[in-house]
Amino acid sequence: MTDAGGTLEIHPIVVKKVAAHAVRLVPGAEPSAVVKVGEVAGDLELAVKLALRYPSPVRTAAADVRRRVTEEVERITGYRVRSVAVTVSALRAETRPRVV
Repeated sequence: MTDAGGTLEIHPIVVKKVAAHAVRLVPGAEPSAVVKVGEVAGDLELAVKLALRYPSPVRTAAADVRRRVTEEVERITGYRVRSVAVTVSALRAETRPRVV
């Protein structure tokens, strides 16, 4: 990212943390998302692997993750997000406390 005052580089680890935080804002998404960051011609390509709570609608949740990650990463870093690939690796049932 450049402007009249100089340049600013944001480390990929920071971008990963921003993206992971954005995933946690999506209803039904488990907080343990794995994010990979790539750069092509100055634009970001992100890959997000996450689990959803059952019975979250997978297509809707994936679209929400894609949108939220794009918005948050662009807003906070100023970088343009070219793509966000979303992989849903699991559907997890809610755990209920056991009463003994």
